[in-house]
Amino acid sequence: MAISSEFHAYTYIKNELKALGWNVYNPSRRADGEVYTQNECLQNALIKKHLIGEKPENVIVVRNNKFWVIEAKSTHKELQKAIEEAQGYADKLNEDGIHAPIATGIAGNDEDTYLIKSFYFYKGKWVPIEANGKVLTGLLPRETARYLVDNDIYKTEDFNLPDELYYAKANAINEILHIGSINKNNRAKVMAALLLALLEETPINLDNSASLLIQEINARVDKILFEHGRRDFARFVQITTPPTPDNHVKFRKAIIDTIQELKGLNIRSAMNSGTDILGRFYEVFLKYGNGAKEIGIVLTPRHITRLGVEILNVSRTDVVFDPACGTGGFLVAAFDYVRKHANKTQLDEFKENRIFGIEQEPEVVALALVNMIFRGDGKNNIIEGNTFAKIIPTKATKVLMNPPFALKKDDEKEYKFIDRAIEQMEDGGQMFVIIPSTIMFKGKQYKTWREKLLQNNTIQGVIKLPEDLFYPIGVHTSALILKKGIQHDKGEQIFWGYLVDGYMKKKGVMKKVKDGNIEMMKSAVIDFLNHSKNLPKSKPKEYTIAPALFDSDLELAPEYYLEEGEHSDNEIEKQMQIVLDRLFSYLMNSSQTNVNGSVLQSSKIDIDHFEDIEGVFNIANAKSSNIEDYAKGDVPFVTSTELNNGVEMFIEPDDDSLIFDTPGIAISSFGFATIQLPPFVARSHGAVIVLKPKKKMGILELAYFAAQLNLQTWRFSYGRWVTKKRLKKLEIKTLKNGDIPSFKKFVDRFEDNYKKARKIVTGE
Repeated sequence: MAISSEFHAYTYIKNELKALGWNVYNPSRRADGEVYTQNECLQNALIKKHLIGEKPENVIVVRNNKFWVIEAKSTHKELQKAIEEAQGYADKLNEDGIHAPIATGIAGNDEDTYLIKSFYFYKGKWVPIEANGKVLTGLLPRETARYLVDNDIYKTEDFNLPDELYYAKANAINEILHIGSINKNNRAKVMAALLLALLEETPINLDNSASLLIQEINARVDKILFEHGRRDFARFVQITTPPTPDNHVKFRKAIIDTIQELKGLNIRSAMNSGTDILGRFYEVFLKYGNGAKEIGIVLTPRHITRLGVEILNVSRTDVVFDPACGTGGFLVAAFDYVRKHANKTQLDEFKENRIFGIEQEPEVVALALVNMIFRGDGKNNIIEGNTFAKIIPTKATKVLMNPPFALKKDDEKEYKFIDRAIEQMEDGGQMFVIIPSTIMFKGKQYKTWREKLLQNNTIQGVIKLPEDLFYPIGVHTSALILKKGIQHDKGEQIFWGYLVDGYMKKKGVMKKVKDGNIEMMKSAVIDFLNHSKNLPKSKPKEYTIAPALFDSDLELAPEYYLEEGEHSDNEIEKQMQIVLDRLFSYLMNSSQTNVNGSVLQSSKIDIDHFEDIEGVFNIANAKSSNIEDYAKGDVPFVTSTELNNGVEMFIEPDDDSLIFDTPGIAISSFGFATIQLPPFVARSHGAVIVLKPKKKMGILELAYFAAQLNLQTWRFSYGRWVTKKRLKKLEIKTLKNGDIPSFKKFVDRFEDNYKKARKIVTGE
């Protein structure tokens, strides 16, 4: 199609709108559609009445009878014409009431990029739309457009895009830079340079050759860094011209296409929000560069940095410090929070003298600098160097941090970063730090550290964080909240929490799929820290307020203290069915031949109440030789596998005393419970614990208890294995008079499956 036609913009507009949350289907054909393309809009009676036969490029339904008009032209010089035509269409729609308060002009094409300006009809005039104090350079996200229309306003101070959009754009930009032959380890640097270059109001001359374009970008970078007293970091940010002239064309295109993607994100507005956007990009680039797994760097999601800032209630009078700041996620969140609660003078004083970060990796420091420069940080208290050798000029009152994970033996342990941060805090100061969960329950050096920590500080809360929070790094984490300088009293109440943020891993990206409990958790922690008398002591499986157990383990993990709450019959029944299905699937495909009818029989256990699991079972640590030491045989060997009902192979036991000769429940180190029929051997070294009924049980009774154990697997993980002590802490619903009504639902299916298993295994 000829470049002089504006039709080439249709695909661009549709794709951008879709990415920004709009349903791009024709509203006349689908009830949930929101985007009319050219003559489709005349299918709407109100639009047809006012425009008669005229047809803008797009008309978008923001709310019922509230529209957004878009008009496109093919060259940059026609932008004003596109704006005037879009406003002209909107004016006609507004003749007998405001039906089209938003109008956008687009000018350009896929080769030359697109210029976009959007306006709101405010108090009788067309006013440029602003977000976070910056004029938008891309199309409007769905929620932003709705906010403007609902509030009849031309600006918003709470402009944030979903993380998945940033990740999608980061992946798109990564591919653009790859095609442009930009080295994978230099892509974050290129991104930082372009962001700084876009900070100036005057547009970059995209018509220049590759060499002149790069010169202009670098000149802008140098100027801005000089203005902020950080010109020495220019070498970590500036772009290098490709040595081979043949690469200049595709290099230039990559730069131009990346600028287009950034403008489409309304990057100047987005960077001025509480989101560490550079961190999001860097996280994606790390996957293709030197690798987050190798250097232990993890980028803290915005909802967690914001949670920490709000829990500590960071104010303009605080001195905020992150001793391992990375790209500055916690500092960005703190700055954004203070900005909402301070005037300009107060904010200027805060950013000049009260916010500090230290980072060791020079290239990462450069990204943190860019993050803070975008927020108008004139002094820029980002310090390059080893946090163990650097000191901030004043004691911190609030520390927020996520230290690098110690992924190798010679890495600095995470708790050493905590100790270092405490050294630079005022007495009475508070800390919110993300740590690998193992620090709070492992023995030896970790237990010694916990003891010392409690001698000089007060732990206020420990919150278990979602397992996949730092995907693809498989480290389970918790948030520790403490106050410096006061020895922890043994009776001191601690907030133990379990955060569910509503994010799930989908195609390798974390996406918000449900609400989770983050708002409830934040509110509860804040109430607890403020000594609210109205806060309940416990909300099962979410939080519990209780003192730490100063026992031989000194375990400070929420999993150890959180109350379970009573499981419904329906929850237990579902898990019982899973347990039984696993058992019978295994029996029907195994060579275990000594299955007999006695396992069907129950003795109608008469139990009214028991304190813990030891009231019904003897807890036995399994003992065995290593699996590779056994010859093949016909006795099941149970391990921590979740396959084949926990049976890894059949062996010839070398010691009859290791054989379990009654039905029981095998629990893997990760809390996975299965029913095992005799005889069987289970793996030692803590891999399997076996529950042996104190009174005879049939399979259905065993399934009842195994089901409840499997409902509590969330308490166990790599590092926090099942132990006798931890099992005794579990809450289990009791059997009363041996009668479980739900058993009746399983009897027929149970017996049918049992007979099938018997027939397959024994031929009877």
